[in-house]
Amino acid sequence: MKKIIGLFAICLISFTAFAGNNDLYISQTGTGLTLTVDQIGATNRVGTAANARVTLSGTSMVLDIDQIGDSNTFIASILQGNSSSWDWIVTGDSNIGTLGVGASADVAGSDFDFAATGGSNTFTWTQGAAATATGANNDWVIQGTSNTYTGTCEVVGCINNWAVTGNSNQITTTQTGSADHDITVALTGSSNTVTIDQTDTSSTNVANIISTTSSGTINVDQCASGC
Repeated sequence: MKKIIGLFAICLISFTAFAGNNDLYISQTGTGLTLTVDQIGATNRVGTAANARVTLSGTSMVLDIDQIGDSNTFIASILQGNSSSWDWIVTGDSNIGTLGVGASADVAGSDFDFAATGGSNTFTWTQGAAATATGANNDWVIQGTSNTYTGTCEVVGCINNWAVTGNSNQITTTQTGSADHDITVALTGSSNTVTIDQTDTSSTNVANIISTTSSGTINVDQCASGC
């Protein structure tokens, strides 16, 4: 088992882990970080529970997390990350990702990309909880079966682009606040379930869904309150 706890300012960091049971914990404050993590094998972890997450705070960061294998975990709190680029690529089954973004500061002008290939992967995304956590651009590419994505956005201008290919995937998102939310979904497969709730008291909600699917369920609620 590896346990690494670091405090970094302006730096370039790269980690590679093979086999399994590798643990990585990072606490980062500062601007201009470039972080690359490659974990190959099963049961690797970047962060674990709420008290042992990866915590990142700083502008103009570049983060690239690649996990290849089954039952890997990526749990992180991105406290601040404006003008930053984030990539999490997972290949395998039964992987878990939990990201809390913009809990206390700005993530405007950032790009968050998630790509999953495999089955029974679970990804939970929460953006908001602070008025200053203005929206970033979020792109999700999911290929496989029985994958679950749950997204919550509580801030200004959330932009989401999803491409979901496979069967029995479940996509759920809730967006709230006065702020021009936008979701584009490309859905291919069978028995997929998509639920979109967009609440906006004064601006425009957009949901653009392109679906090539059988036995699918799509629920869209757009309202001023109470979705």
